[in-house]
Amino acid sequence: MHTMSVRLATAGLTLALLGTAAWVAPANASALPAVPPSSPGIHQITGYPRQNVLPVWPANPADASIPIGVIPYHEIAPKLNALQAASNRVSARVAGTSSGGYDLYAVVVTAPESRQQARQQEEWKRLIEEDPVRARTDRKLLAGYKTPLFVNANIHGNEWEGTDAALRVIEEFATSRDPEVTRLLERNRLIFNVTANPDGRIAGTRANGNGYDLNRDLTIVSQPETNLIRELIIDTKPIITLDLHGYVNPTLLHPSTPPHNVNNEYDLFIKHALPNALGIEEGLRALGYAETQRARIPFRDDAPGVWDDFPPIYVPSFALLQSSIPYTIEAPLNPRGTNLTPQERVRRSGINTDVHEVAIKSSLRYIQDHRNQLIFDQAEVYRRGWAGEPLRDIPDGYVPGWGPEDNYQTVFPRAYVIPTGAGQRSEPAAARLVDLLIGSGGRVWRAKHAFRANGTSYPAGSYVIDLHQPKRGLVNSLLEPGIDLTDRVDDLYAGPAAWSQGLTWGATVDTLWDAKLPKVQLKQVYDGVATGTLPPASADVRLNIQDAADLLVVNSLIRKGLRVHRLADGSVVVQTTPGSRKLLQDAVKTHGVTFERAPARWTGTPLGEIVVGYLGGVEARDTLAALGFATRAVTAATLADTLTDDVDVLLVASSLNVANLTATNRAALDAFLARGGGVVGLGTAGASFGNATSLLSVTATAGPSLASGVANVVNRGGPVTADASAYSFISQPVWFTNLGAGVSVEQSYAADPLLAGWWARTGANGQTAAANQASIVRTVSAGGNGVVLFGTNPTFRLHPKGLHPQLGRALLWAARP
Repeated sequence: MHTMSVRLATAGLTLALLGTAAWVAPANASALPAVPPSSPGIHQITGYPRQNVLPVWPANPADASIPIGVIPYHEIAPKLNALQAASNRVSARVAGTSSGGYDLYAVVVTAPESRQQARQQEEWKRLIEEDPVRARTDRKLLAGYKTPLFVNANIHGNEWEGTDAALRVIEEFATSRDPEVTRLLERNRLIFNVTANPDGRIAGTRANGNGYDLNRDLTIVSQPETNLIRELIIDTKPIITLDLHGYVNPTLLHPSTPPHNVNNEYDLFIKHALPNALGIEEGLRALGYAETQRARIPFRDDAPGVWDDFPPIYVPSFALLQSSIPYTIEAPLNPRGTNLTPQERVRRSGINTDVHEVAIKSSLRYIQDHRNQLIFDQAEVYRRGWAGEPLRDIPDGYVPGWGPEDNYQTVFPRAYVIPTGAGQRSEPAAARLVDLLIGSGGRVWRAKHAFRANGTSYPAGSYVIDLHQPKRGLVNSLLEPGIDLTDRVDDLYAGPAAWSQGLTWGATVDTLWDAKLPKVQLKQVYDGVATGTLPPASADVRLNIQDAADLLVVNSLIRKGLRVHRLADGSVVVQTTPGSRKLLQDAVKTHGVTFERAPARWTGTPLGEIVVGYLGGVEARDTLAALGFATRAVTAATLADTLTDDVDVLLVASSLNVANLTATNRAALDAFLARGGGVVGLGTAGASFGNATSLLSVTATAGPSLASGVANVVNRGGPVTADASAYSFISQPVWFTNLGAGVSVEQSYAADPLLAGWWARTGANGQTAAANQASIVRTVSAGGNGVVLFGTNPTFRLHPKGLHPQLGRALLWAARP
């Protein structure tokens, strides 16, 4: 059990920790601009308040907030409008639009600032990151900088009360004449994302309108709501971040159990995170409710893996990599359910609102009590990054409860290179990865000339990611392979246990371990650029499908009437005509794809427009959309209506009990298979479908539900995996044995299947059982159906973008003419 052996008073613990000597190094002398040119320049900064009249939404009596006793969505804008009218401390704006089309409200509460004062605040904020040693010794900055606190409320739509607590604090601070409040607002900015998930708030669902859990999306950023959260954290540079949730009793609040993300400067985090958590607990006790007399602090109270902060997909774990001190706050009392009286729902939501209010005010008080040390330590994160210093060894007992089980670290390389040209697997994938790095707060440069590093030649324009930069932990967390956790923990709060956009997003990324950067002039860039190519006119052209962008182009060209053929290796050839040249040029310009001259005397299978019916959820739906396929949603109850004559391939991404189908729906399925419809199946669901319909014979074995991460694979070639990466992504991996006649292996797990993540080594479901076994198989059934089965996870939360071309190739192959 990972527990604190001695419960110390908050004040005593705080003094002990903040007395720790700080490391000092020379000021960074090579800092580059912290913000892209598209960001507001200092001269464009205006003062506070920055007030806007928010559009008012029509009343919605069906809003799920109403029975809980919390504010319905349609009342939020009027309330904020009234507070702006009544106070010059409140600035509200529509900062984005949810996936369901609702306004997202960002609010800043602070004392009024002139334009000159606001510009000074911006200069100080940038200085903390750009020249941290100078910033933390600047007396004017330490005296006048408004330390930011960020509150992210209601990211899970049916965990409502964070919004109400935020509005309560906004209203109190807007209207209070208490000198202490006035002083707080003169020294702080409070930033609120009032309801991060209005879709879910209204519908009473955890997910947003697109069907995604937003608190798993912070390093994928597939949703508009998470894009705003990311922007607010990066732009405001909060000292403390609070992500307000429900419902865990007693109230749960970070810091977390191990495993900890290996890229964090954890010593600078935990010395503040723990005492502030104890202070919040004292505040909850002071509320006087029986339900708030104790908090659950995972670091103190739980075993490793129960509630960890390992993957950077959550708001707090992402914010920690941004040099903020973050918390998940889980209010204690669930107001949902049909067995509660209306009065009990209101009572519970009221207590939860009080809990979140305490968390906000206690954290603000902690900032005031320790502001110089907090500024120093936030700057210290950036200083270590600029200096390229190794992570600190944190001694046992550094804080009460800290032990060997908490010691998670990595070794930073000197730099990464994302090549362009012939050495790059996919130019669109490389540009997408660069955009992710920059959008997440990292810095990327491009080489002005060709250069060599580690014996490899790189052309001009290759991207160089120097890890001597302020947010190196964030950048490295995205690019490094990750670590194998298997022998360290038996549990994780949630997967994935490794992610590595450097290995799973489809781009070629090289690691440089040399102590010095390559000798080449670099220029900082602010977006990724995919420069495609098109051979000279009159030649047929080949497109080797290595990215979703390639599939988008293929499907688009087919719809526009061009003659497209699939070759045996899974690439495609487009026959060029005088009228097709402009369409090909447009595809290169828009998507950055790379065409090459088609092989002489090529032969291939003609492709028409492919319609994919899919059994599965939003991930299957949206992955297919990213690949450009026309789709039909299919369920067991709607096969007769949706598995129509125009459907060419069925993607089986969720279970279908063929034996229990109605006669009408079974007849529709049989007719689809009889006309040669193709099937692509994912995991055990796909294998079960293939066996039940006699399309093939195979045994599918699933690893443990917790098993996830980056897998080592061996590609055998063929239309699905030709030129594929040697790495794949798994979340409950599946492997195939006892392959029937005619079943070919396109990919198998390597002898050492797990590169990074968690997967039990032994046993019937362990790595040893999966080693060298098939991870992707294909066959043509006796009836002529093309069938492909995946044991890897190409659709997982829209993350493994490097696997999307494999899925697209499988669909093209299975859609046999």
